[in-house]
Order: sequence, then C-alpha cells, then structure tokens
Amino acid sequence: MNKRMASHWSARASYMWSRLYGNYSGLSQSDENGRVSPNIGRSFDYPLMMFDENAEPVFGVLATDRTHQFKLQAIYDAPFGVTVGANYFLASGLPTTREAAFISGSNYPIMYMGRDSDGRTDWLNQLDLFAQYELKFTERLRLAFNVNLINALGSSAVVNRYRTQLQPSTAINVTEDQFFNGVNTQQLIAAQGLQQDPRFLQAIGFQQPRQLRLGMRFSF
Repeated sequence: MNKRMASHWSARASYMWSRLYGNYSGLSQSDENGRVSPNIGRSFDYPLMMFDENAEPVFGVLATDRTHQFKLQAIYDAPFGVTVGANYFLASGLPTTREAAFISGSNYPIMYMGRDSDGRTDWLNQLDLFAQYELKFTERLRLAFNVNLINALGSSAVVNRYRTQLQPSTAINVTEDQFFNGVNTQQLIAAQGLQQDPRFLQAIGFQQPRQLRLGMRFSF
C-alpha cells in the first residue's frame, strides 16, 4: 500500500511472504556465513555433503530465509522546513542448521539432521527515525541539519548461532559405504571420543545496537 506525498505527508506499507528453498545457498555462500569472494565455498566438494545421516538428500529452507517480512515507512514534510520520517521493519528469524565435520583431514561439513534442524533465531524488530531542518537562503542555496536514530527501540535480537558441533580440526571418521547405509552421528561422536565445541548453537551474532548519526548538508 502506497500513499503518495500530499498534504505534506506520505506513507508506505508492505508485507511479503517468501520461501527460499533448495540445496544451494548461492554465490555468496550463506551456508558459510557469507563470503566476500563469490562461488569459492565448499558446496558440492564431496558427495557426502549433500546428504544427511539417513542418506537422504538435504533440501530445505536456506540460511537467509525470512518467511514473513513487514515494512512501514512514513514521512511528514512540514511547511516551515522540518521533515520527519520513520521506518519500521519486522521479520521472522533465520533458520539454524547444525553441522558436523566428517572424514579427518578433509573435514567435510555435513548437515546431518537436514536443514532448519534447530529452529530459528529471534524475530527481527527495528524502528529507525529521521529528522531534518532546512534553511533556505535563496532558491539554490540551502543548509540542512539532520539526525538519524537507528534501532530507536534498542532491540537486540539474535541473528546468528554457531552451528558447527565439533571442535576445530576434529571430524567423524566413516567410510562412504557406512555413511550411505545410514549412521547415528551422536553415537559416532561418543564412540570416537570427539569433543563438542562449547560455542555449539550459542548466539554469535546480534542486531546492531542503537546508533545516533548527525549530519549537515550545504546545497548550492
């Protein structure tokens, strides 16, 4: 819904339902928390990586799937040079998918319980506010002062969890035949005496804290 600027104000509201589904997280490798260089991730490096512990293909919601997204923007432009605006964003959390490394030396990450195995992170809730005062000296010469308050409510949602179960440089050892006949990952970890990483499924990423930005602009 869009209310165009009239009588000094405008507003826009939108709701999106979406579903990102598959077995490939894209060039930015969202399965690996993103990469600055595209298409160099570990996807499809080894056949085992595309299956779970039951030897079933791993398909499901991808790491950046936010099923529900609601946005609201409003602007009021006062006739005496003051402009105020608000932007509100509400979205469902991101899926958490655990993984464990298999085969020592190569340490192939396996989503052994499939995608979206451990629920989602918190709902993301953010309100941003903006205000500006503009002085007009001539038709072309203008001086504007503005303030931008980001995350005005101080929300602190968890946006990422540590998903790797085992400590670095450790992996479960199985043969391909054993894996494709089905395995019990937790029993293998216990039998091989492998240690769990203490960060496993703990929060490692949070919504950006409240920020205040001041600005000045001179137009001529």
